[in-house]
Amino acid sequence: MPSLPAAAPLPARDLLAGPPRRARVVGVHPSCVYVVTDPAEPRLVAAETADALGLPCALRLGLDRGDRPFAGVSPGDPARVGGHRVELGPLTVRVVRWWAPPVVRRPLVRPSSGGPPRWVDLGELLRGVPPPVDPTGDPADLLGRGPGLTPAGDDVLAGWLLAVHHDTAARDGLLPLVTSARHATTALSASLLEEAAAGRGVPAALALGDALGGHGDAGDVATALGRLLRVGHTSGAALAHGLLRGAREVARSGAEVAA
Repeated sequence: MPSLPAAAPLPARDLLAGPPRRARVVGVHPSCVYVVTDPAEPRLVAAETADALGLPCALRLGLDRGDRPFAGVSPGDPARVGGHRVELGPLTVRVVRWWAPPVVRRPLVRPSSGGPPRWVDLGELLRGVPPPVDPTGDPADLLGRGPGLTPAGDDVLAGWLLAVHHDTAARDGLLPLVTSARHATTALSASLLEEAAAGRGVPAALALGDALGGHGDAGDVATALGRLLRVGHTSGAALAHGLLRGAREVARSGAEVAA
């Protein structure tokens, strides 16, 4: 059985270092594999190549997708998680070190430079980017909405959660949806919503959240948006519209998200 070393995310240490439990492979792509543990207590685990998206819940390999580390792994394969390893059908991924996923940074509070707030800039930039789902309605209507492993409605919610992470009242208002997500959407999407509630997300989404919060130059908003829009078929656009909605909410609450 092939065995590969990996860096594992610290928030999943209880699962990965705990006793082995049964699981099943639910998705396989050239750059990643998704595993869900026993349905009695479902937890999602991902393994990624070094050139993948950078999910905050993923074990990271030192190989690129061109090395085909997941060749031979198929959806439905039995898996096992725990004991500092993840067995994926014919492949074993060993935890050799831990990594700490970054968290979206707290917005800077500083005098206005005279330009528009950065969420206004983002709104203008997104005028030509139709949202995959309507991001303006009740947040409960977004949960699980749309096809795929990460429905577009969930991606909007994830972006929204990242934008309001440091605004306690706004964040807490969305937490009931995160709790109910395990029974209302896919295992991967529910896991990513939990990560977003903790301020964690793919690097491209964090970069846009940081830019909206005043970190870096104003032009970083456009640069970060361009990078995020290249994520997935609809995920990048949905995350961006969610970040915009969350940034507007923070601005209305009195917290400054612009330089």
